[in-house]
Amino acid sequence: MSLPWLLWKKESKATLLLAGPLVVAQLLQVGMGFIDTVMAGRMGAAELAAVGLGSSLWALMLLGCIGAVMAISPLVAHLNGAGNDAAIAGEFHQGLWVAILVGILAVPITYGLAALLPLLDVDPEIAPLAREYLEMSAWGMPGLCLYLAPRYLNEGLSNTKPVMLVQFLLLPLNILGNYLFMFGNGGFPAMGATGAALSTAIGLWLGAAMMFGYLRYAQRFTALALFNRYHPPHPREMWRILKLGLPIAVAIIMEVGMFSAVAVLMGTLGKVEMAAHQIAVNYAGLMFMLPLSIAQAITIRVGHAAGAGDRRLAVTRGWLGVLMSGAIMAMSATVLLVFPNQIVALYTGDAEVTAMALSLLFAAALFQFSDGLQVAASGALRGLKDTAIPMVITVVVYWAVGFPVAWFVGITWGLGPQGLWGGLVVGLTGAAILLNLRFYMLSRRVPETHNL
Repeated sequence: MSLPWLLWKKESKATLLLAGPLVVAQLLQVGMGFIDTVMAGRMGAAELAAVGLGSSLWALMLLGCIGAVMAISPLVAHLNGAGNDAAIAGEFHQGLWVAILVGILAVPITYGLAALLPLLDVDPEIAPLAREYLEMSAWGMPGLCLYLAPRYLNEGLSNTKPVMLVQFLLLPLNILGNYLFMFGNGGFPAMGATGAALSTAIGLWLGAAMMFGYLRYAQRFTALALFNRYHPPHPREMWRILKLGLPIAVAIIMEVGMFSAVAVLMGTLGKVEMAAHQIAVNYAGLMFMLPLSIAQAITIRVGHAAGAGDRRLAVTRGWLGVLMSGAIMAMSATVLLVFPNQIVALYTGDAEVTAMALSLLFAAALFQFSDGLQVAASGALRGLKDTAIPMVITVVVYWAVGFPVAWFVGITWGLGPQGLWGGLVVGLTGAAILLNLRFYMLSRRVPETHNL
């Protein structure tokens, strides 16, 4: 695709300025999981494995909620791009009702996941700890969804700094909560992995309070009249939001679910394998926040251009984001290949866990590039309100291809953890190819014009 240098420069700068606070916010948010993992590692392999397994399954619910509520961002971006700011308050209120509904439903579903653990042949030393972790985490889900609604309103308006500031405040509070609840300081009982979940749940509710406080008192929202009129729930409008958001949620769940399913299989191999898996997946997840933030910025930029009626510019912004995301993850893969020992040393000093984790970090390096390309393409497609076909793609590549390969190679063939991670590489690579192909097909349907 041949584009004027001026357009590349202008769009790259705008995307990076928008993505910058999101990168910081995502790193701070994942940093909470990183801290949970490191602090759990100081309590022993069983606690580390329990936090790894519990957080993997909890992430399935967390990201499902994120996907369902994320529809607020492209919808608001389209309204803002079209100059129809008067309709934003009503859109936000219906999105808020959706968030409340999703948050309430997430509690019993998370409990259901916890109840399934004894049936999954997980190491008996890990299973009860992971179940307690999940049950405590469930009570943070409504707070998460209440936090997400104002977050995605802000992002749809290209205002990404508030979420960064909120995450900056929550990180030290999470460390304090872990210190108190995990290790039994300050007069609290030592709760181990469950204490980490309690700290996270409290943080999610605090984050919601902070975001709503910002909406209420920030002058930039005065003209939107967000709190001047009560909009009751309208099932038809809520369904319209869910119709866009649920495929996003399913697509995210398909990917995270594959990782969670592999984590469960890893738990059947033993606590050393599970602890090593948690180290590798935690670091890979930390690096994934970079292209994920780019993808979120792509959704906003593409949605704004599409709402303004400039479909060609929307496509250009999408392709630029894909290239930026791929470049970032190529650098991430290089870091994994050059500094694996230093990375593992941050998590553990256990010789068995270290040796296993080093082999898994090599597999993580293999899928970094593919992971960056698939998440960027997903963000671009969301900006065009194209969510149904990407959902089908993710179902097929992750569960008809990726997970069966992981099971067959890792368990049936007996290659163990390395074989399980081979399935992750196959699934993510397939998603990168097909999602970018989908965006390419859509890009050919618009004229070769740009509004600079």
